[in-house]
Amino acid sequence: MTVQSIEPVQGSHGLRLARQVSPSEGIRPLKRIKSVLAISIVVACGALTGCQSAVDGVAKNVKTNDIKAPSSEVQESFGETGAEITLLLPKGATGIYEGAARDVRDGAGLGVGELGGNQVFVKVVDVTSGGPAAATAVSAAKARGSVLLVSYASPVVTAAIAAIPADQRPPLLNLGAPVPPTSGNVYNFVSDEIDSAIEGARAAAASGHKKVLVFAQSDFPAASEERLASAIRAGGGIYLGLARYDLTDAAASDAVKKASVNLQNADAVLVLGKTVITTTIAGAVKASGKTNVAFVGTSAWPPQTYIDPSVAGAVIAMVEPEGATMIAERYQRHYKRTLSTDAAYGYDAVAVASGIVRTKGPEGMNAQNLTSKVGFRGVTGLFRLTPGGTVERKMSLYSLSGGKLSLLGATPASF
Repeated sequence: MTVQSIEPVQGSHGLRLARQVSPSEGIRPLKRIKSVLAISIVVACGALTGCQSAVDGVAKNVKTNDIKAPSSEVQESFGETGAEITLLLPKGATGIYEGAARDVRDGAGLGVGELGGNQVFVKVVDVTSGGPAAATAVSAAKARGSVLLVSYASPVVTAAIAAIPADQRPPLLNLGAPVPPTSGNVYNFVSDEIDSAIEGARAAAASGHKKVLVFAQSDFPAASEERLASAIRAGGGIYLGLARYDLTDAAASDAVKKASVNLQNADAVLVLGKTVITTTIAGAVKASGKTNVAFVGTSAWPPQTYIDPSVAGAVIAMVEPEGATMIAERYQRHYKRTLSTDAAYGYDAVAVASGIVRTKGPEGMNAQNLTSKVGFRGVTGLFRLTPGGTVERKMSLYSLSGGKLSLLGATPASF
């Protein structure tokens, strides 16, 4: 797989916001676009294959195309026939879907138009009122025969939905903050900075840099540290501990000094944080005289950090952006704004459902097919859902060189 372009805008999930393409790039034969999507958005479970629609875009299959903000009284649906995907979203203070919720909705709308093939449609349900109202909405969705719940609600609301017994609701795909898969058939779909960190640390271990010292912001959760440490050990590395830093240059330099004992034993330094202070950490490590270490960054690093000489040579694992560029122009054309990571996740949620329904029928939307070990390939990369409610997402490995990301290893073709 070839990376065509890397742009300096990204989300913390690791999927960089897709670049805008020129008119000459965006105009492709429709047949070719459909064939690429049919291959790329694959639901790979035995004979499962991706879905495609009879049209390019959403104009034909979308009842309420989002060019103007809909009234708060309008109940939207994307597509008209097939199995229902229930999209649970909170409205903003103005009574319309705003920000990330709007992006998720529009990504799902584009997905139905391109991949639904009249086999699925999306019904958008407002869950602003909270858990009890969401439970009522879920019950109604179950009664209508909905095959999948897709939630981008608050963690409290989504957790309440996840707690509903699995036999009393459709499977739940969560696009928001992770929630416990309390009653089963619940899948947290979004990748985060720790996923990127884990992949980067594994790559360092594979190259012989196994003794990993981690630097993270002072508010880094203990549960996240445990998850990271376990993954480093499982990947063949040795976890030397975590040093916390505050968001000033002086505090970051002091954190490096306090970690000097562990630093002397380390041959890999992993720096987490969505802040330019990450470069201060790297610079302080090098200034300490410790030069024989591999630096590992994350997808959360701000792009402006890339030009700092202190992080030259650092490796970063992230979702390869080529899949997102496939739909970026069409998303821009329909919705008049740039494709975001949230919109890409909304698109892939529909891709998963439409692929399963198209090949297995509505009854095929079950835990067995959703957790196929072969996985799925969508615009957010190659991924698979696990029975434990998490997502495993394959990433590409990049090195910082000359202030830019250079591809070291493309995303694997399969798990």
